[in-house]
Amino acid sequence: MNKLISNLNKPFPMTETSKQKLLVSFLFALFIYIFLIVFQPFGLSKIQFYRPLFIAGFFLITFLVMILSFFMGPLILKKAFNPDKWTVKKEIYFILWIICLIAVFNWLYNSTVGEEITEQYNLLTFLFITIAVGIFPTIFFTFYIEHYLANKHNLVSQELTGKIRKKNVKSTTGQIKIISENNATELTLNLQELICIVSEGNYANVFYYYKDEIKKKLIRNSLSKLNEQFVIFETIMRCHRSYIVNLQNVNRVSGNARNYNLHVEKLDFTIPVSRNFPKEVIKSI
Repeated sequence: MNKLISNLNKPFPMTETSKQKLLVSFLFALFIYIFLIVFQPFGLSKIQFYRPLFIAGFFLITFLVMILSFFMGPLILKKAFNPDKWTVKKEIYFILWIICLIAVFNWLYNSTVGEEITEQYNLLTFLFITIAVGIFPTIFFTFYIEHYLANKHNLVSQELTGKIRKKNVKSTTGQIKIISENNATELTLNLQELICIVSEGNYANVFYYYKDEIKKKLIRNSLSKLNEQFVIFETIMRCHRSYIVNLQNVNRVSGNARNYNLHVEKLDFTIPVSRNFPKEVIKSI
């Protein structure tokens, strides 16, 4: 039981880009269409004329419900749809919610457009059959994708960690000035002292070494504006929408199904690497 709970809480990549949402919605709708054509549940086998056209209505409903769920869900429930906290459990819940919505609208379609040509079921029966058909493939493929991506990212992480231990990141000397929004110099550091900068809304928390201890300083400025100050430094990169990292101080990389994480000695949290972070940058470690 503990192992199952642990697996359900593992990180999982959220479908974020419009292209991904459209592709997943189309493929899922196509799967539903092919499934209905082949197995013909809900009395579809009794339809004598225009069966493929009638079943195409289920395809369209599935596609539209998924598109609306993908785009409206994150807008309505922003905290719940946090890509940095998305897990296997949330993915399964979300897909089952979509399946339930699809079942409701398919039932309405079947009981109106198909009233005279198909067998009729009450809503609960329609829901039960749809969920029974969809729940096992949903759970299986979600766990499979998590396992596949986690193994893939772990292998890359081990390779990157090996490069770090061989000191492939060249130490760069020099000083950096981290400037606040009002253009006043707030913090001056040697380049090697900077660890990372974490976004805190309109502020940014700067983590740095001082006499072999980690200190932090809150500066009023956005991460985007701060990042513009570091374009001349090859080892300082924005690796996430909320993080800037100095690759010189990274000593290990770990991976899960969702992303990579950078580890820094004595830092009590890991620095996530967004999926949008350029591959050529992380592989340059």
